[in-house]
Amino acid sequence: MRVKIRKERNCYLAYFIDSRRVVEINEVGSIILNLLFNQEKDTKKIAEIIADNYQISLSQAKNDIAEFLTEIKAEVHPNGFNVIEQKQLEVPLGIELEITTSCNLCCKHCFQKHHDGAHMPTKKVIGIIGKLADCQVCEVSIIGGEPFKHEGLMEILEYCQSREMAVNLVTNATLIDKATIEKLANISRLVIIVSLDGTKEIHDYIRGKGVFSKVDFILKQLCAKNIAIEITCTLNSANLPIYREVIEYCESLGVPCNFNLFKPFKTEHEKLIPNPNIFFETIADLLRLRRDKEYKIGLSNAAIVTELLGLPSRNECRATRSGMVIDVNGRMITCPSLLAAGYYQKDELPFFDDNFMETWQNHEIFARFRKNGLQECQARSFIFNKDVHGYDPYGITAFREYWHNKKTE
Repeated sequence: MRVKIRKERNCYLAYFIDSRRVVEINEVGSIILNLLFNQEKDTKKIAEIIADNYQISLSQAKNDIAEFLTEIKAEVHPNGFNVIEQKQLEVPLGIELEITTSCNLCCKHCFQKHHDGAHMPTKKVIGIIGKLADCQVCEVSIIGGEPFKHEGLMEILEYCQSREMAVNLVTNATLIDKATIEKLANISRLVIIVSLDGTKEIHDYIRGKGVFSKVDFILKQLCAKNIAIEITCTLNSANLPIYREVIEYCESLGVPCNFNLFKPFKTEHEKLIPNPNIFFETIADLLRLRRDKEYKIGLSNAAIVTELLGLPSRNECRATRSGMVIDVNGRMITCPSLLAAGYYQKDELPFFDDNFMETWQNHEIFARFRKNGLQECQARSFIFNKDVHGYDPYGITAFREYWHNKKTE
């Protein structure tokens, strides 16, 4: 396992590339993890180095290292929470990079107006990823459109591998064939994130007739090649009644299932808007399933999840604090959903360049986004109220109201 370690203002960050977990550590911790994972020193040798460097006894060094590594193991557990993502970082941990807006499907819940769109030139994609890697960005998510519509995709993935970037590839999986699977199997630190919005009837309703069968076949082929896969399911009124079927399907394949919430952008989206109270009950049930049955379930709303678990409050949104989106034209975006909802004009958004870190930290658009508040979703507030400060019917405030009333019934 490799660990990327970088210095922040008042701490060090250790990013475990294979598990995609990040922990905050001090200088001594950074030395220990670097020696253990990157230089492959055993704990005995590490203890000798620490004892010598910090003038402590060997026995104390051994005890301190054992205690530190126990804490690290707990923090990088898949069911843990990356609290560091709530902090304002000097450099993003991860970037979503839109390499194309072209797509072979036309899903009912998609916010794109056109599906025969633009491609970012491969050379430009690689140039952006190179700059990100140089600045110690740890993770890149390749998004579209449908990334497999981009003819340079494999070259892009191979370049990410050469820069030791963890890569998430978000796809509908319908364009993957046997030859492509063989190539994907040779890419390290890659997770294929497949969109699945239900079992056969519902998934086909949302994405098109026959799509589920194609995806099911490809998922099994990917699993057979031991390629890392995760499912992402966008909860809406059509699939909320069968979310447990989606989980059982994912469990049968042995792959994690991550749930996020649908946002309406068009008039025709109105029939897919879920009931907020049903959504809240679903989140609570998903957490129970994760706890009681140890199902591999991921949930995007950190504010509600931590509330249910009795943990310290967290913001729902981490955009502009530890992450950023770059669109197909090279623009830096705070929140794609706000752009799709019409909150931004495209010419307001800055372009990615050599000074992207300065832009990310201080540009007016990013500063204003942070000032508006991240506890709830600004995009949903704008969509439902035309005001980013408006009431979010699916946010933590609405959840607390519902949960309080439920307890007092």
